[in-house]
Amino acid sequence: MSTPMPNGVEAQVFTVTQLNRVIKERLESDPRLVQCHVSGEISNFKHHSSGHMYFTLKDEQSRIRAVMFAGRNRRLRFRPEDGMRVVCIGAIGVFDRDGQYQLYIDDMQPDGVGALYIRFEQLRNQLQAEGLFSPDRKRPLPPYPTRIGVVTSATGAVIRDIYTTIERRYPLSKIILAPAAVQGTEAAKTLVRGLRRLWSLQESVDVIIIGRGGGSLEELWPFNEEMVARAVAASPVPVVSAVGHETDVTICDFVADVRAATPTAAAELVAPHRQDIHYQLAQAVSRSYGAVTGKLKGHRQRLSDLRERPVLRQPARIIQVHRQSVDYMESRVRDGLVRPMRQATKQLADSERRLARVDLHRRLVTLRYRTQTLAQQSAQLTKRQIEQGGAKLDRQIAMLEAMNPLRVLRRGYSVVYDEGQNRIISSIKDLPPGKRIDVRVADGTVTAQVTTEKGVYSGGEQTKLDI
Repeated sequence: MSTPMPNGVEAQVFTVTQLNRVIKERLESDPRLVQCHVSGEISNFKHHSSGHMYFTLKDEQSRIRAVMFAGRNRRLRFRPEDGMRVVCIGAIGVFDRDGQYQLYIDDMQPDGVGALYIRFEQLRNQLQAEGLFSPDRKRPLPPYPTRIGVVTSATGAVIRDIYTTIERRYPLSKIILAPAAVQGTEAAKTLVRGLRRLWSLQESVDVIIIGRGGGSLEELWPFNEEMVARAVAASPVPVVSAVGHETDVTICDFVADVRAATPTAAAELVAPHRQDIHYQLAQAVSRSYGAVTGKLKGHRQRLSDLRERPVLRQPARIIQVHRQSVDYMESRVRDGLVRPMRQATKQLADSERRLARVDLHRRLVTLRYRTQTLAQQSAQLTKRQIEQGGAKLDRQIAMLEAMNPLRVLRRGYSVVYDEGQNRIISSIKDLPPGKRIDVRVADGTVTAQVTTEKGVYSGGEQTKLDI
């Protein structure tokens, strides 16, 4: 597609996709950008769950976006971090969707420090933080191992040195080799496999030596792999690490129970020397002889002391002394027990004699007669008191009957009261005409009214009243 310009020249019009494609083709065709080396500092680092790494490379004045796909970064021997300076090898390309150019990285190395060294430091710090280097985890080596496991190359000089050394020092032990590659990309896996093979033996080994001869850092690197370090830490038997020479230090050395400077030194550590054993046996025999001799001397002296003791020299005298003590104790027992028993027996006999003198049957007859006499006297006295009380009661009743007002009323007399009151009227003056009164006779009370006053006085007392 083209469009005419004011000067008459037709200009090409691109779509965005076409323009990005042209830029991409231009960049990808430039040999300087196809395989370029770029140094810079990592920022905004992100390790995506897909395995791809996305970050920005920057320096003091500029920055560029970068991506390293999982298929590429899997071979890295260090873990990129923000702030780390690196040198990247890759190509410049364009991400069509965003129209953004970026660096597609094929390989990456730390800038200034080796990648292996960084990886070594990172793993060492990680395992140290987990406590795998702690001295508390270190186990002592068995003093007299009967079976020694070795994880190393079956064809190297290391296994021969170990065989020679152990055969010379301690031929009683048996060496079990678990062959493994000690360098290369698969070496770490074979080392771990060798350890597990020794663990799974029906007759287990007492100690394990893992190692190899000297070499470069890259050649020794399998002993710095995390899987080897964790396998050594998980070993059920003590492990001696013997990797390289004295100056070579690996992660395996930190994790192992004991580090040996060389494989030969490792064999000397796990196998006691026969001369040392002979010397120790001689020392033990000497100490045992001295101990037995000292014991015998002590027992002889004790036996001599016992012979001098009076109890063994004159045993009859000791028995006589104790016999006298027994006699004394017998006398005390007799005085303390026999005499009170005799006194008690005598008191019992006296009591029996007094009881025999007493005529109980006669006393019982006398007491029974006295009891009957007292009972008869008590009955007569009670009867007389009842009769006297009854006579007295009759007299009291007669007196009360004579004093009973009803008896007077039954002879024809009556008592006059105010109506509704209990006041006895005893004078005619209190009975004016029309007054209502209550008259009590022997068999009841009637109410009446005074009509006339015709009182008749006889001897100062009214004897007749009209009502």
